[in-house]
Amino acid sequence: KKERVKRLILQRFGEGHYEQLPEDKRKILESLEYQKREHEKAAIKKANDITNSLLEGFGLPTFDVPERNIHIVPDNLYRQIVKNTDIEAVTFQDRQAIVLNAEHLVHPIDRISTIFHEIIHLKNYLALEINADEKEDSFNPYRSGLKISASRKKEERVGFFTAFVGLNEAVVSEMEKRYLLQLLCDSENQFLRDEYQWETSKEAQKLKKKVAKKYDTEADEIMWISKDGKDFNFFSYYEQRKVLYYIVDSLYEDNTDKFNSRDDVMKLFFKSHFDGRLLILTRFIEKSFGKGAFRMLGMMDRDPNSATLVMDYLKKHRRKIKRMRRREKLF
Repeated sequence: KKERVKRLILQRFGEGHYEQLPEDKRKILESLEYQKREHEKAAIKKANDITNSLLEGFGLPTFDVPERNIHIVPDNLYRQIVKNTDIEAVTFQDRQAIVLNAEHLVHPIDRISTIFHEIIHLKNYLALEINADEKEDSFNPYRSGLKISASRKKEERVGFFTAFVGLNEAVVSEMEKRYLLQLLCDSENQFLRDEYQWETSKEAQKLKKKVAKKYDTEADEIMWISKDGKDFNFFSYYEQRKVLYYIVDSLYEDNTDKFNSRDDVMKLFFKSHFDGRLLILTRFIEKSFGKGAFRMLGMMDRDPNSATLVMDYLKKHRRKIKRMRRREKLF
């Protein structure tokens, strides 16, 4: 069953991507989805290059997400496909598909940045749970990046849940933010290079600083800004990323003998997103924040309020750990 499901997933990712859909739904999708523009095609190619470079650096196999697996659709079709319409794009790990709401992602950088974000999701570590007691080859994602879903047995006992959603999004959006300018400036597409020239110009930086001051944030949190400064957008999951930054700073402070920089700590989170190994993260986090901290971190979801609550918990327990260490030094 595992081998059959593995082949099925690979078929959904390859030439047979559209074949997984019933004929009527496939015809609707093929007729309504938007044709990708040249700069979007170039962004997909560059996003694959950047993520493959990361995978290679972590000693993992590289692969490209094909254009055919990315669907840019109108709002009415998006609402039929996606349950949570509060988000503007989604990755279906079981179908190896990315779906974007074209009418909510109008600005070119919004769209290509979202494509980049979802490609990072689709290249993550994926573990499936096979339902061995059923006749058909049914399965469901159990691990996806840093995100963990309830196993079937646990779901029967306590109900369905998904943990580490917020941490997963924080890590993915941090990669998106960190490498977006590289996606623009290194592209073979002139449109994207022109966008890079504007976003990194002195005029754009002045406008971003002005907007950042108004919204009490950092200028580098502004993804793009119009030439008149009236239109702009921010990188996503800011509150969740603040929690991630606090953890990274704390882990580096406690382990300067193991890490050369904060960047090395951050890349440990990136690596775990791609290879699925959480044990080393668990050990470092519980050493710096106390037993149970990693499980508490799993409660952070997409809601900014959950990030605030987790941050309060981590700061409180960080102070306790520091007090204990000071006492140990005294005695």
